Amino acid sequence: MSIVDKLTGLGYKVFTRRRSAYVLLEGPLSWKRARRQARNLGGELATVNNRKENRFLARKFSPLAADDCGLWIGLKRNNRTGNFSWSSGSRSKYRNWVQGGIPGYRNSEPSPEPDQKFVHIYFNPKAFGRWKNSDNTYHDVVLGGGIAEFRI
Repeated sequence: MSIVDKLTGLGYKVFTRRRSAYVLLEGPLSWKRARRQARNLGGELATVNNRKENRFLARKFSPLAADDCGLWIGLKRNNRTGNFSWSSGSRSKYRNWVQGGIPGYRNSEPSPEPDQKFVHIYFNPKAFGRWKNSDNTYHDVVLGGGIAEFRI
């Protein structure tokens, strides 16, 4: 049985792109719980490799999210180095942070605050598809959940 068949059989709506399948991990879920759930299903929180993949995820998942604050993806700040890396181990360097100066966003992301380690894709129309970093239990993202990715 393929992973797509397995996920569909479990009641997930599956979106495919190239060699990946994606599903919504419904909240409420902290980043850590979303990652655990993705791994229990055989995947990982989504790694975003380029602008086209980011746009695909934003368009597919924004109608499903519980809030404009978006959904968790697999990018996380390393406690030791302060750099961001993918939970999947991918070396993708693509980033799509919210830019300062957009109405409602005075400062650019990522936030330098040490507890702001976990990244979510944002669905607010002013920053659609951009990323913000937050703490593990940021309320509005926790309500939405996360995006899990599976290799197909």
